[in-house]
Amino acid sequence: MIIRKANYNDTKTLNKFLTLLIKDERQYDLGIDENFTVTNMYENYIEDSNKLLIVAEENNEIAGYLYGIIKPKDATYKYIIAKLDALYIDNNYRNKKIATSLIEYFKKWAISKNANKLEVNVWSNNIKAKSLYEKNNFKTTSETLTIDLTNRKE
Repeated sequence: MIIRKANYNDTKTLNKFLTLLIKDERQYDLGIDENFTVTNMYENYIEDSNKLLIVAEENNEIAGYLYGIIKPKDATYKYIIAKLDALYIDNNYRNKKIATSLIEYFKKWAISKNANKLEVNVWSNNIKAKSLYEKNNFKTTSETLTIDLTNRKE
């Protein structure tokens, strides 16, 4: 397996993977449109030095990818945060430690950018994703509580 930075030729596959990732998340949030499709998103991120778009390649095929960003210090945060924004592994390549390899690459990149923390948001009922991140030393540090107002009785 090869982990490398994505290039423009990869973006069509990565946009497809992002579409699949978001559709998969629909099981955790029914507010996601089942017809949602991503086009021409990742093309804009290839050259941005504060964004990381990497792929895992196996047998000359993209098996998965990770997208992360650097969030600089601001009025709210006194430290630099590397945010893991998207991680997707093709079904044919799951359970082969590819996600862990992508996360390790992301950690090294974050360190090179002087990040103080890594951050990822996960649906609370997405047990597989939470388990993956916990195995990679992520810890729960905050929770968001919500009220669903779409089905309220007046």
